Amino acid sequence: MKLKTAAKIGLSAAIVGAGVYGGILAGKKIAWFKDYCKLVPYKVQSVKDSDLTDEDDYVLTAHRGFRAVAPENTLPAYEEAGKAGYWGAECDTYRTRDGVWIVHHDPVTTRMMDKSRVIELSTYDELLKLNYTNGHNVDKYPELKICTLEDYFKTCAKYGMVAVIELKYNRNRQYYRELIDLQNKYGVTTNYIAFSFEDLVDLRKLTDSDLYLLVDDISDEAIEKAKSLENCGISYDCNSEHNTGNDCEWIKKVHAAGLKTATWTCDSVELMEKLVRAGTKYITTNCITY
Repeated sequence: MKLKTAAKIGLSAAIVGAGVYGGILAGKKIAWFKDYCKLVPYKVQSVKDSDLTDEDDYVLTAHRGFRAVAPENTLPAYEEAGKAGYWGAECDTYRTRDGVWIVHHDPVTTRMMDKSRVIELSTYDELLKLNYTNGHNVDKYPELKICTLEDYFKTCAKYGMVAVIELKYNRNRQYYRELIDLQNKYGVTTNYIAFSFEDLVDLRKLTDSDLYLLVDDISDEAIEKAKSLENCGISYDCNSEHNTGNDCEWIKKVHAAGLKTATWTCDSVELMEKLVRAGTKYITTNCITY
């Protein structure tokens, strides 16, 4: 009897312990998500304040649009990017349940909009019922709706920006022809970027557009993959010491392999100078302007 009682107590303690531990993990996830939702206080900077000259070879791409002045991945963010004279505008895209390609970074709307929906499980009309409630200067854009990829292409065409489209983790690969059709419809020069090399392989069968393999840290394996695919470069995280340390050794190694480099989320003029001098031409930024 005592053994059974002890066993019950032990089981109860284990259940309580698991519940407490689960609660801690859940709490950490909630804390992380709240932090993820916070707006970064971007400081808009100009290359005019740098030591770069007209002889330096570089172009600027607006990351998720000009998100320092308008909510990311929205039509106003791309309009502002166009007005600011960016060379390119980057976006993330998903396909809705009824076949509409839309522009959004996360697979769910929770962080940016007033209700939570899984984009790929929703119809476009269902998503149109949601409004943006997060993002820089969101109050200037009441009832701001989700942006379609077609409207994004229209805006790129309007301002002569290169479209830089990130494909999300092996999703909707059977529908990539639709992307190429939209690109051709609006006559927009387009670069495609992806963390998944398989995505790029599939795209190469459909288009001769520039491709870039996204990497957190440059590696020999990534270089070899990019080399195996025609007209494919490497786009790296400029905030990784692995990539930018030791006199940008890894960046130079990519160039030595005959590949182009791009970089993302470069928000410091000083860092940009370093990367351009190391040979990176394509700079994606949240807040640096011409």
